[in-house]
Amino acid sequence: MLSELKAEFKKVFSIRSTYIILALMLALVIFFGFYVGGWHADKLSLIDHGWLFKVSQQAISFLSIFPALIGLLLLTHEFRYNLSAYSLTLSNNRSKVLAAKIIVISLIAVFATAIIGSLSPLLADWGIHAHHLTFVHQYFSVGSIAWRGLVFGWGYAMAGLVIATLIRNQIGAIVALFIVPNTVEGLLSLLLKSNSVYMPFSALHTMLGVGQNIQKASITPLSAMFVFLGYLVVSWIVAWILFLRRDAI
Repeated sequence: MLSELKAEFKKVFSIRSTYIILALMLALVIFFGFYVGGWHADKLSLIDHGWLFKVSQQAISFLSIFPALIGLLLLTHEFRYNLSAYSLTLSNNRSKVLAAKIIVISLIAVFATAIIGSLSPLLADWGIHAHHLTFVHQYFSVGSIAWRGLVFGWGYAMAGLVIATLIRNQIGAIVALFIVPNTVEGLLSLLLKSNSVYMPFSALHTMLGVGQNIQKASITPLSAMFVFLGYLVVSWIVAWILFLRRDAI
């Protein structure tokens, strides 16, 4: 298993897109944290006791797509450039290959989410003071944003990886990752109404505490997490079976 993990780490950090995605993510953290959340904060935000907490929530919600893209590209690059045969012949077990990808992307997602969640409120605070503004005393629950944010970032990355495993086509997987959470679930929410919180990405956003209908959510953040994990487990079972039985190329 150790050799598979080393191989996946080498692959993910030998892809130029990994560095581009991480650099873009960091640039957006600075922009949304310092400028949008801090320098450009409006009067209502300055009197909101939970403003910095909300900045962290929104940053995680918006920027978790980037670790998900890294995971998606890690897998789909192999099929696009006919490198999958090398990955599968490197190990005597296909399950180890897929497990190594999951572990590597999980570590990247957790690390990236921690950076996003911690930097964005600090930059917002800096931006507010740099603009010579003052805001009310802040109530920032580190424990709450930690478990919600890390699960959200990890969950989004796992969703991106499982979509890539199921579709295998790079363009199709990218389109699905962008379309399903917003457009597809957005349209279904018109039909399901209050029950829309039981859809996978809606449940994930409910857990984090962002998105539409959060105030009307009928389930707790913890329950929403288990709803999403249920979808994720079933999806991974299907993806794992297909990964084991499909041809290497």
